Amino acid sequence: MEKAVKITPKNIVEDSRERPWKVETAPFRVAPHIYYVGNTWVGCFLLESSKGLALIDTAVVETLYLLLESIRRLGFDPKDIKKIFLSHAHMDHDGAARHLKELTGAEIYLAKEDDEWRRRPEADMSSSGFKIVPYEVDHYYDDETPIVMGGLTIRTRLSAGHTPGTTSFFVDTKDEEGKTLTWAMHGGVGVNTMNTAYLTKVHLPLSLQENFFAGCEAMKSIHVDICTPSHPAHSDMLERVREDHMDYRPFVDENKWPAFLDERANSLRSVLEAEKRG
Repeated sequence: MEKAVKITPKNIVEDSRERPWKVETAPFRVAPHIYYVGNTWVGCFLLESSKGLALIDTAVVETLYLLLESIRRLGFDPKDIKKIFLSHAHMDHDGAARHLKELTGAEIYLAKEDDEWRRRPEADMSSSGFKIVPYEVDHYYDDETPIVMGGLTIRTRLSAGHTPGTTSFFVDTKDEEGKTLTWAMHGGVGVNTMNTAYLTKVHLPLSLQENFFAGCEAMKSIHVDICTPSHPAHSDMLERVREDHMDYRPFVDENKWPAFLDERANSLRSVLEAEKRG
């Protein structure tokens, strides 16, 4: 496989919609039994277990063929996907959910808060120019009850802020020597939907800003061996990929998770401070 590189062109969103082949990147492993199968704009992660595959986020429907190709290039059959875990109800993360469900028969998971939010008129994202495909949710997350698939244990945590139901994931998986490693992904750290003007426009409470700060602070205490972002631009993930795409060792860094949460919280603080200055 060719080496993945970090590509964040100014028109990356337009490319995803009009020229999706331009956001392609080769798949790679980020942790034992966890693979990156997204593109240079939106992250998607494939979980491998003895009970089948699971997928975290689907990206937009326009890039679905890239997602399927990445899964196949890793040697997996997309039809073995049993569960689709959605981090939140924005089209760049759930856009291909219905197509994948119809292809695979997989069950779709989403936070109840976002399942309710996405049905409100102000949540409509059709003006983005991407195809919006309705889908039905099969299960809501229960943060008190881990989801077990074979040797994987998937824990969820409501991480409101980017959306009311943004959900973060913590997956315990064993390496080749039997040691348990914890991989994590925050479900949504983009500050573009947490500024005061946006929240007011879509009739969401400003308390989501404080929810985000509190969530980041609280989750810093969770031990995480490997963390990767829901959008490559929020991290140096693509820059860490080695020539051997199965070598996940560059991603092992227990200090990265708390530093990442601090950086994203500070990013929102800077936005809110700029608002106060006018």
